[in-house]
Amino acid sequence: MMMRAFLAAAVVLLLPASGLATGTVRIQQSNSSVQTYSGVVMKLDQKNHALMLTSADKVSTVAITGGHCTPEGKLVRCTGGGFSLRQEGKTYSIPFKSATFYFNLSEQEQASPLAAVRPHSVVFDIVTRKGTHISGNGKLDEEGQP
Repeated sequence: MMMRAFLAAAVVLLLPASGLATGTVRIQQSNSSVQTYSGVVMKLDQKNHALMLTSADKVSTVAITGGHCTPEGKLVRCTGGGFSLRQEGKTYSIPFKSATFYFNLSEQEQASPLAAVRPHSVVFDIVTRKGTHISGNGKLDEEGQP
């Protein structure tokens, strides 16, 4: 199943309108410098079939697209793809060397090779072609949804 099919299904199953998640993203550059961002807003974008990550200060937005997804028990595992970074009015395309996302669509915590995945949450691990390591997690927020 393509990422767009999974994201559309997740939006239909979990978030009848656009749903939000907040979480943490850790970025380690190839020179070993590390930045950690909390309060990252995570949104499933049904129209563009993407997982959108927006910094808490709304300065940077990342759109993750193009992955391939398969169910693994109560988790959905997505791999591959790439992302585009929009920052200060410019958009940069950043290809992945590897990427794995685990979406837990169930009501109970599930184990994954990356970490425990809380109910209605995502955990991910990405390595870009330039060697940047990005990991993160976020919980879906269904509050305010019809």
